[in-house]
Amino acid sequence: MNTAPPLLSSICQVALAAADPAALVAFYRDTLGLPVLFETNGMTFFQSGSTRLMIGAAQPGQQIGGDAVLYFEPRDWSAAESAFEAKGIAFVHPAQKLQEAPGRELMLRAFKDPEGHTLAIMGWRAV
Repeated sequence: MNTAPPLLSSICQVALAAADPAALVAFYRDTLGLPVLFETNGMTFFQSGSTRLMIGAAQPGQQIGGDAVLYFEPRDWSAAESAFEAKGIAFVHPAQKLQEAPGRELMLRAFKDPEGHTLAIMGWRAV
């Protein structure tokens, strides 16, 4: 058993490559409602909880999308789900129940951003 403290404390930033950074920034800012921290050198930085999200132009030969999934925890599951549907987000599947607890259930619902990155909302919903 390793008793040493971990060397890493958290994930501080995630980067997404974009073919059209301006359009992808608009989606994360206007559709998902993430606050923009700052822009520099063609990159836009958002704040999502304690993690920053950086969107920038794809480098030559860099694949857009891939095997990573970004999971967002909504403050209010039902309100977020309804608001995203009203904004035209096409969810990949109906909400999936992952776990039950007294008076609530842990739900997951995936969708894609305009460039094909897989995203999901995951959080507790009252029953």
